[in-house]
Amino acid sequence: MKETLKAFLNYFAPLPAEQFDKFAEIFTPVNIRKLDHLYREGDNVKNLYYIHDGLMRGYYPKEGVEHTTSFYFGPCLMTDLPTVKDNTPTKMNMQALRETQCYEADYETAVQVAFDNPELLKAFYRMFEFMLNDLINRQVSFIYHTPKERYLNLFKERPQLIAEIPQHYIASYLGVQPETLSRIRKRIAL
Repeated sequence: MKETLKAFLNYFAPLPAEQFDKFAEIFTPVNIRKLDHLYREGDNVKNLYYIHDGLMRGYYPKEGVEHTTSFYFGPCLMTDLPTVKDNTPTKMNMQALRETQCYEADYETAVQVAFDNPELLKAFYRMFEFMLNDLINRQVSFIYHTPKERYLNLFKERPQLIAEIPQHYIASYLGVQPETLSRIRKRIAL
């Protein structure tokens, strides 16, 4: 776990061993079986999660329909930030799409460790910058791109999604019905 976490954080900013060790030691293991949930709507999420190996899907249920908004492949860090910061029950569900090795740490403890270690804080800043950029690009794609263009961009940027994730989850992520995604895939194959 430590090697992949270190490589993940070093992607954003190189960390001295001492700062990394202080951060890594706050995590404890949580294994999640395929299709089990890390958390569900109504839970009070207070942790930062490190997905070491596995695949998670974030979705919001509304009127009996699951709206998929995110996929997380290990290695990565994630949480439901609005819930953690506002101390309110989450509306999101986080489900494992395959066996997932996960580690959790109290979010506020992780933040304090980051504030006490400037290089770790720099890595966090750059990671949040990367995530915000990704989120804005996703929002903009719903304004400027057709569903077919969104599918092709997804295929180009994140081919592992197409290979591993059931099509009805991908359709939801793209904001289309499964039948529409099926037609898009048929037109592309011609």
